[in-house]
Amino acid sequence: MYRQIIGYIPSNVVPAVISILMVYSYTRLLTPGAFGVYSYIFSAILVLQTSLFHALPIAVMRFYPGADLAGRKSGLRTEAYIVFYALAAAVAAISAVVLLLVGMPEAYRIPSLLAVPVLLFRSLVQLNQSFSRSANNMRRYNAIECVHAVLGFGLGLLGIYLLGPGAEAIILGLLIAAILCSLPDMPGLGVPLRSAAGALDKTELMRLLAYAWPMVAVAATATIMQTSDRFMLGTISGADALGIFAVAYSLVERPTTLICSSVTTATFPLVVRVLESQGKEAARLQNGRNGIALLALTLPACAGLALTADYIAASLVGPAFRDGVAALLPIMCYTALARGLRAHFLDHAFHLSGRPLMMLWTYVPATILNIGINLYVVPRYGMFGAAWTAFACQWFTVVAGWFVGTSLFPVWLPLWQTMRCVLAVVPMVAGLTLIRFPLNWYGLIASVALGAVLYIISALVLDVGEVRSLARDALRRRIKRRVCELTD
Repeated sequence: MYRQIIGYIPSNVVPAVISILMVYSYTRLLTPGAFGVYSYIFSAILVLQTSLFHALPIAVMRFYPGADLAGRKSGLRTEAYIVFYALAAAVAAISAVVLLLVGMPEAYRIPSLLAVPVLLFRSLVQLNQSFSRSANNMRRYNAIECVHAVLGFGLGLLGIYLLGPGAEAIILGLLIAAILCSLPDMPGLGVPLRSAAGALDKTELMRLLAYAWPMVAVAATATIMQTSDRFMLGTISGADALGIFAVAYSLVERPTTLICSSVTTATFPLVVRVLESQGKEAARLQNGRNGIALLALTLPACAGLALTADYIAASLVGPAFRDGVAALLPIMCYTALARGLRAHFLDHAFHLSGRPLMMLWTYVPATILNIGINLYVVPRYGMFGAAWTAFACQWFTVVAGWFVGTSLFPVWLPLWQTMRCVLAVVPMVAGLTLIRFPLNWYGLIASVALGAVLYIISALVLDVGEVRSLARDALRRRIKRRVCELTD
């Protein structure tokens, strides 16, 4: 498991670094208002992508091991692309009608026109990547993820240089990057359709749809809960407030999501394979080990981001954004911790049980609560009211998800290992609280290094995730094998 997590590090580290560079550059090249327009449009893209298209890659990863055992991987690919093409055609047609009928402010008009192709090509890349993840093709997956991130940023900067500092320049860069990253799979995109008559199994197609469509409802609800505050801020408080809020959100969400994804990229297909081949009890144990690996990485990351918020704001963010970002970051860090635990661990119980629609019992109440509270707090408390509302609602889904999820699949976390994860963070918190550095690049690097060293030492001493034990056993086996080779 840990070998697979390490193998996917490039696909997570490179985009995380690029996201930091984007914030550093865009907050200096764009005004808060322009960044707010970009955030508004990109949030809409993410809402639609997560709501409509994200379920299909998850369904692919869920059924790929079984299809591999049955020798029908090409059939699964055929079914997945047929569903994608049908959905993409419907989205394109509806979007064209909406864009023709709905009047938009001038600043939003061109970015909105670019948003639809960005949505479709990003979703296509995501679907292609789900096959690479399922087949554990690390090299291909890492290469496309890294190139996608680098191109999106580089072409966005080029667009600003050529077109001026507007949201449309960044979104055009994202579109070209998504198109280029879909090209490696282009030769095979038509093959499933041409061979549909021979490879398509209508029973399996309906099974895929039956698994995917409930997740569309769940993903739409969860995404509305996660992003509705940004739309309310942009509408009620204006683009400037949204721009500051979006920068803080990006600084937290991108690295924490990528850390979580680095774990689940390797571990979710693994637990599915265990479930298919060894049964529910073995999958329960594997899922618990996955949860500890997730907690051991996400908890110190969120705590470290919260404790270094002032260094991050002083070093990475433009002057017009700094004060608001520094104040928002700690709130958003612990919100991100809840979101990561829920989406990348607790929600797996619903996927593994084959009943993803049951997630609505956790997401619908939280979404209604989130929108209702924001309607009251955003006009009065602005972005801070929205941040605290998100914090409360995300932790509500964690508690609700635990109780509902365990009724469907035996969710399990080793208690002593969970306590070790929490205790390992204590030295880092103490060190970063007591030792202060200048609010500049030196201070940021020094504080991150100090926090990382303190956590790594305490994690090794406490044997968090049994990493020390596993490394010791691996070293012993290697020494034993070496001795046997020498004696032979």
